[in-house]
Amino acid sequence: MNRESAQLALAGAMIGVLALSATVFAQLHPPELEETTAVLAAVLETAARNPEEENWSNREAVAVMAEIEAPKDASTAGPFSVALRVPDPIPGEKLFVCDILGCPLDGIEPDWDGDAVLGPFAPGCYSVQRGQTEVGSFCLQSNASISETSGRLWTDGELLYLERYSPGTVRLIITLVKPGYYAVGLCDRDGRTWRGDLYVAEGTEPDADGIWVQTLELQGLPPGRYTAIRQNQPLGQVEVQSGETAELEIKIDNLKAGNTSDN
Repeated sequence: MNRESAQLALAGAMIGVLALSATVFAQLHPPELEETTAVLAAVLETAARNPEEENWSNREAVAVMAEIEAPKDASTAGPFSVALRVPDPIPGEKLFVCDILGCPLDGIEPDWDGDAVLGPFAPGCYSVQRGQTEVGSFCLQSNASISETSGRLWTDGELLYLERYSPGTVRLIITLVKPGYYAVGLCDRDGRTWRGDLYVAEGTEPDADGIWVQTLELQGLPPGRYTAIRQNQPLGQVEVQSGETAELEIKIDNLKAGNTSDN
């Protein structure tokens, strides 16, 4: 039997002896009930006190709790925040970090310098959306470093960067069946629009097929997919690459000509 077990056994024996003595004494000299109860409580409290045993138990409990609460490797437990630098911030535009299923986890608007802090996130792989358009993905490692970037994202291991893009152009080749004013635009998946106007004066001769063909260019477009619209009606879609010009042929034959406020 070790020292601690012996101390516990001795304390129990002492309590039993004192309790028995108190009972015999009460039978020989019956006091008032309240006085007997108070004496017995005091004896038991005194016998239970063992400063050395109490201090040892407390020290053991503290050590056990510390072992349970302390993480095995606090330096790699996460989660971690991700610093993102955007070269071309748009006022009011938010960036979103999404999980592997595409569900948004965090959204933030970059400041005027294009800096944003996302997260914190647990280690894993995530995608970044600008509005509703995915711009790339990255992986956050268990040591807080960033790797495996794709799309328009790149990293130096510490910061995540969104590449600056070269604006693209959409050339709309529009077939008209009657002269007049036409407001035609492009809409991206985030709801942003770019507008252009066409005008064919009354009395202008059509071509040999009895139609008017006009060309309209909309420039300064970020890479992405666009829908040509007029009066909120879709006319076709086109994909724009960074720095490139994409062409889209559309025909306006079922809507009335109008002024530039139609779209």
